[in-house]
Amino acid sequence: MNHASISRIPRRVDRADRMKAKHVGFVVGREMEEKEKKPERVLTREALKGIAYSNGDDHSSEIVSFQHELKWFTAITDDAAEMLLSKNEFGLCGEVLDFSGLTDLSDIAAEHLGKLQALELDLSGLTSINDRSAENLSGFGSSLNLSGLHFLSDSASRNLSKCGPELKLNGLTSLSDAAAESLSKLNLDFLHLNGLTSLSDAAAGSFSKCRASLFLDGLTSLSNAAAESLSQCRWDLSLNGLSSLSDAAAESLSKFRLEHLHLNGVTSLSDATAERLLKSKEWFQLSLNGLTSLSDAAAENLSKCGVEILELNGLTSLSDAAAESFSKLEAPCLHLDGLANLSDAAAESLSSCGVWTLSLNGLTSLSDNAAESISKCGAKRLYLNGLTSLSDAAAKSLSKIGSNDESSFLLLNGLTNLSDIAAESISQCRTNLMLNGLTTLSDAAAESFSKFKGHMLGLKGLTSLSDTAIKSFRKFPESSLYLSPLLEKRVQNA
Repeated sequence: MNHASISRIPRRVDRADRMKAKHVGFVVGREMEEKEKKPERVLTREALKGIAYSNGDDHSSEIVSFQHELKWFTAITDDAAEMLLSKNEFGLCGEVLDFSGLTDLSDIAAEHLGKLQALELDLSGLTSINDRSAENLSGFGSSLNLSGLHFLSDSASRNLSKCGPELKLNGLTSLSDAAAESLSKLNLDFLHLNGLTSLSDAAAGSFSKCRASLFLDGLTSLSNAAAESLSQCRWDLSLNGLSSLSDAAAESLSKFRLEHLHLNGVTSLSDATAERLLKSKEWFQLSLNGLTSLSDAAAENLSKCGVEILELNGLTSLSDAAAESFSKLEAPCLHLDGLANLSDAAAESLSSCGVWTLSLNGLTSLSDNAAESISKCGAKRLYLNGLTSLSDAAAKSLSKIGSNDESSFLLLNGLTNLSDIAAESISQCRTNLMLNGLTTLSDAAAESFSKFKGHMLGLKGLTSLSDTAIKSFRKFPESSLYLSPLLEKRVQNA
């Protein structure tokens, strides 16, 4: 069997790709009692060879199986760790090396693992680590997950100095001021400390100098002084554990200048707090997905903030006055996925907002008048994946959405059926059209879609098509039509 060589994965990964790839969760170490029930399983050099030579010829399948096997081992020998570095002898190094089952690690094994090239090294099963191992692991050049650690000494935090660009320490519930100072100096893009339940003012002061995106979702309260310090963070700040925000803390956080501010745990926002928080004009993204209601005054303040992306996915209703305020919104992207219904007046107001992306995935129905209004909003991307039905008149209105360019999308993936008249209308839109929820399509509808003028048509949910429909789709450019593999093959062979 010929083994593929170890993929070289860049030490640095694009920030946007990393943020897309993750919604940071609260990752914790395995429970100690669970570990005690597991028999020790040691990964030796011979066992590693066995994994390599039992996975068949498909390299992608090898990687999946390889990753699945690794997590069951509770210990690894030094020579097995060294073997992972050998391209010629062992050519399987997946994007994520899941060693989350390891409960102990020697300094030598840590040194070998620290030299691996992968997207992530998961050692979240370790509950403690000595200074030497910390130093050896700091050589790992990508995401290092040590979320099982319950304690990190000041010296160990200093020894992680070469770690980067991502470090996960979500198991720590407390952190000394000295350790915070050391961690703040690391050359990281992302630092995850979601297990911390409290943060001293001194530690917050240290993190004010942190160059990494900082995730502190375990904090349930924040002093005004700590908020003042954290407002000086340079990139992303995630405080999703906070359920409320004082006026003073809101005032401090309004000074936060770059990238994203996540406050998804905040369930209510007074008018005064909203006014103070939203003084900033320099955020890229503001996430307040925990809010279930919004006063008209708060909506007015939100409409004036200068963010690029505004997320309010927890709102279940929107008053006509609040919608009127949002009509003046300057944010290119507005997410209101929690709304279950939208009045005609609110839809009319939203049609005037100058957003580039409008997401209303919570709507299950849309009146003809609302559809007509929404079609005028000028958004290049309209997300309506919650709609389960679409009238012929609404389909005709939505066919006017977007423009004939590759960045324009209309997403209606919740629809499971479509009338022939609606299909004929919606096929006239010149945007990328996603209808992946449709399971059946009549011959007449297929003929209409064969004349589709947009760049991309998604119909991956179709389970069958008649021979007549297949012949209609044969006229469609193959690179622009997305069907299930079986149907794609039928179209190609027609």
